[in-house]
Amino acid sequence: MNKNRVLALSLSLMMALSMSLAYVGSVYATDKKSELNSVIEKQKAAEAEKSEVVNELDKYKTKIVGLNTEITNVQSEIDKKQAEIDELNSKIENMQAKIDDRKSGMSNRLRAMYKNGSVGFIDIILDSKNFSELLSNLSMLQKIYKSDRSTLASLEKISEELNKTKRELSAAYQEIASSQNELKSKKDELDKVSAKLEAKAAKIDENLEIFNQQAESLSSQILAEQQAAAAQSNQNTSGGGGYSGGGGGGITNGPVNLRWPVAKVITSPFGHRIGLEQYGTFHTGTDLGVPSGTPVRAAAAGRVMNLTGWYQQGYGWGVFIDHGNGVVTVYGHNSALTVSPGQYVQQGDVIALSGQTGWATGPHVHYEVRINGQYVDPELYTN
Repeated sequence: MNKNRVLALSLSLMMALSMSLAYVGSVYATDKKSELNSVIEKQKAAEAEKSEVVNELDKYKTKIVGLNTEITNVQSEIDKKQAEIDELNSKIENMQAKIDDRKSGMSNRLRAMYKNGSVGFIDIILDSKNFSELLSNLSMLQKIYKSDRSTLASLEKISEELNKTKRELSAAYQEIASSQNELKSKKDELDKVSAKLEAKAAKIDENLEIFNQQAESLSSQILAEQQAAAAQSNQNTSGGGGYSGGGGGGITNGPVNLRWPVAKVITSPFGHRIGLEQYGTFHTGTDLGVPSGTPVRAAAAGRVMNLTGWYQQGYGWGVFIDHGNGVVTVYGHNSALTVSPGQYVQQGDVIALSGQTGWATGPHVHYEVRINGQYVDPELYTN
């Protein structure tokens, strides 16, 4: 009697302990999922912020490109004005040389006349054979003097016009150079803002990397808990609990004999999705719309190859099963996994619970069929 009581008490304690451990595990998983969701929200916020920063950076870079073009154009104008100024300087130098030469000739004549003094004029008078020749000699001297003065005045006028043009070009040059300096100043300011935005984007990338690592770590922890729970469940239960028409059948040598993992409610078929071509999206499987928590069953007997985490490859929590003969099936976006890598499953065994993890906009099962590494339409091979 006492032995029976002890046995009953022991069983009760074991059941209580099992329930407590299950509760603790459930709370642990819930906490981890809550923490993971928090990290995911931070990721989304960081990605949204980065998108804004990148858009703003693109605007500034576009402005900088425009300013660089303006600066280049202005530099071309400056070079053109400088070339004109250089040409004028050359003309002014040549003109000044002519003026100096003409002045030198006049100075030499005047100097000679000054040295001779009145004797020069007396010589002209005395050397003149008659009054008519005297007048002719004096007229010749006057013409030479007038010609020198006229030529000198003409040269000085040309020189002044050249110098005036040079002053105008120099003023235009200074104005353009000032405009270029203003453009460069604006560009420097834009460069500073762009550098700050680039630094901000780099910091966001660092944070995203941290968030990604945290998400991967939490996903792995949650996945490990689910695998441990699945292993415990497999020890306590047996068989596949097949579904209607189920059985061990699986792949045959003829047409591939697969069963739908959940009810066949197709929300997105295999192939190119109409209206989404701009995203370059080729849908590699068939989406089956079911509520979260719906049991997902093995399409055929096989061995679990591997499992994916929350974000891995976009599948979210996914299951890959090798059925032999080059056939592999994939089940993505689950909320929980009930199998472990290397585990052998029968057709109809529950391998996961549906959800919307990974790249999913709503609860569904992403179901793929691969034959010899090639994606094929599940509808052609699934009954």
